[in-house]
Amino acid sequence: MNNDLSNKSCLECSKKSLCFNHLTEKELLAIDENKVVLKYKKGEIIAKQGAFVPQILYLQKGLVKVYKELNDNENLVLTIFPNGSLIGLPSLYSVSKMEYSVAALVDSVICAIDKQLFEKFIKDNGDFAAAVISSMNSCLLYNFSKIISLTHKQMNGRLAEALLFLSDVIYKSDEFRMVLSRKDIAEFTGMSVMSVVRALKDFKENQIITDENGVIKIINREKLMKISVTG
Repeated sequence: MNNDLSNKSCLECSKKSLCFNHLTEKELLAIDENKVVLKYKKGEIIAKQGAFVPQILYLQKGLVKVYKELNDNENLVLTIFPNGSLIGLPSLYSVSKMEYSVAALVDSVICAIDKQLFEKFIKDNGDFAAAVISSMNSCLLYNFSKIISLTHKQMNGRLAEALLFLSDVIYKSDEFRMVLSRKDIAEFTGMSVMSVVRALKDFKENQIITDENGVIKIINREKLMKISVTG
């Protein structure tokens, strides 16, 4: 982990979250003065469950997993965030500790923004507050869907849903490099690693996906969607 000394001003950044488009020039300059830009290598821990949350994290570049540490050997991956995501919003207006951990799935760049400043902008700027609430609502609805998937779907249905999530939300393509390990996928779907391996093999044998050197390609989206719904 190291500071990025060549980071651009928030005014010039083309990768800023949509929420920040509602901030004034003065507010963006204030963020510039109260942020730290950090680089993380693949696999590095960005935030640790149980730590205090002094900052809101903005993922400028990369891909991260957000996960709950259940015990020393078991985690549950709650979600995966692509670049442009705000992480840590549930900690706003709270002194509570981090309820989850965050780790880089690929080399990533994080803007760590002072939480108190973020909270001030929510109070002062209604359009910014509405955009933040919209982002939080999207996460909440996703969590509802995740609970239903983990408690009511069989294993093939959970894996199908995970592949569609990666395709539609993260990569926006039916062909993508799988950066999640089999263990990551297992923790994301609530399955064992062996069950993930078997389900992926089943999808390949039934010509639903191909997996060539780590590149997943969905070749029968209709069937994958059906498995996700009925699984």
